[in-house]
Amino acid sequence: METVSLFETELDSFVRKYQIRYPEVITYLFDSVLVNKEYFAYAWTNDVKHFGIRTSNRVEGAHSVLKRFLGNSQGGFVECWKQMHKMHESQLNIKAKFQQSLTFIKHQHRVSDFKGLHNHVSQYALDFIIKESERLEKSRSIAVNFCGCILFKTHGLPCAHMIVEYRMQSKPIPLSLIDSQWRQLNLVPQVASSNAGFDCLPQLQLQNKVGNF
Repeated sequence: METVSLFETELDSFVRKYQIRYPEVITYLFDSVLVNKEYFAYAWTNDVKHFGIRTSNRVEGAHSVLKRFLGNSQGGFVECWKQMHKMHESQLNIKAKFQQSLTFIKHQHRVSDFKGLHNHVSQYALDFIIKESERLEKSRSIAVNFCGCILFKTHGLPCAHMIVEYRMQSKPIPLSLIDSQWRQLNLVPQVASSNAGFDCLPQLQLQNKVGNF
């Protein structure tokens, strides 16, 4: 809502500033440009990697999680605690889904395309690829020029023409083709070893254990 409100405020300011000097431009703006503004936004979101998050920025998307649970924050301590508890339960559900992706293979995922992806990639991501495969089966074959590569651009997952290429070679989809976003199956950040001799991994592991109690 903040983004829509900001857009309307800026548009109103623009119109008031230029409507007297350039009335034809303002008329054209409303009659030809703004009527298609949703299509412009759709085209933009189909050309950037957003993993399905279409908020105006990544920070807003993360912050909205807490805002959604706390609401207007007018309640007392007990009410806020209840909402925070719900958020914690939600995170536990996410963790459970991660664990499921690590240990369980869905029936619809038992295909040769996913041979090297099982238990390494989120099942949610594999579901996206399944849908892309269904699009491929409906059209029989998809060339690069007609693919659009939307799934690859927006989600970092193999699109229809890529799936075709690996099937023609009788090869499974390589793990390297999956964006690291879908291979992060842990709420605790992975810490790489450092040449500086400082390693905070033990502290993170301890924090993870404490969080499980």
